[in-house]
Amino acid sequence: MQSERKKHGFTLIELLVVIAIIAILAAILFPVFARARENARRTSCLSNLKQMGLGVMMYVQDFDEKYPPTYINNGANQPDGYAWSGTSTIWFWQQVIYPYTKNTQVYLCPSASSHPTRLVGGVERPAPITYNYGANMMIMRDGTSFTTLPPVSMAAVNSASKTYLLADYGAYRIDVPRITVTVSGWGWLPGSGDFGATGHYATSQPADWKDGRHFDGINMAFADGHAKWLKSSVVYREAQKCTGCSYGYTSPPTYDSAWNPYAP
Repeated sequence: MQSERKKHGFTLIELLVVIAIIAILAAILFPVFARARENARRTSCLSNLKQMGLGVMMYVQDFDEKYPPTYINNGANQPDGYAWSGTSTIWFWQQVIYPYTKNTQVYLCPSASSHPTRLVGGVERPAPITYNYGANMMIMRDGTSFTTLPPVSMAAVNSASKTYLLADYGAYRIDVPRITVTVSGWGWLPGSGDFGATGHYATSQPADWKDGRHFDGINMAFADGHAKWLKSSVVYREAQKCTGCSYGYTSPPTYDSAWNPYAP
């Protein structure tokens, strides 16, 4: 007589072993996937800054080799067709170079903690004057002061390939001393929460201020248009060298810092 083969399922021990293996694999792979996603965002952000840097370079060539302002109230409607602030005639630097980038999306860092919008004509539109990118006011000065503080010329920058121009930042303009002093100011340097200043908006975006955006670093465009990733600590140390680099300078400062376009 042929014996019947006994059928049975998995034992509890076998199920627990399988679950443990899946949990271990998940613990290993999830950080890898997260890092891969952030690598993609960092690359996209770097591409944004490269395009913006090239946009500034094209502006410089068209405007007597002078860098654009961080913002200006010129009494005209913005080139992208809508206001980013309550004043309809203010142009921020992103709008000043818009004719060369032709794209508002490049002004949005994919790793930023927030992408502010503004209601225009009943439609929510991007208004990236905070939480995305900032311009070094040592080079791109306040355009409303051009009558007394003229724009910076490219020829005046001693080492354009080493001088900071545009960066991941908490606001559209970077007043360099505000990075290192513990007072409220415009924006903040992402990733400087453990050693840097508390900016005006940092309390609303603490993760960006403390942890940064791209693996403890930020992306930076330089005064010659090229862009690369830098550690936040390196950018912060350069700001420490330039604590007297006020954007309202009337004579070229001599601080040896990557923030200072006149650095020796």
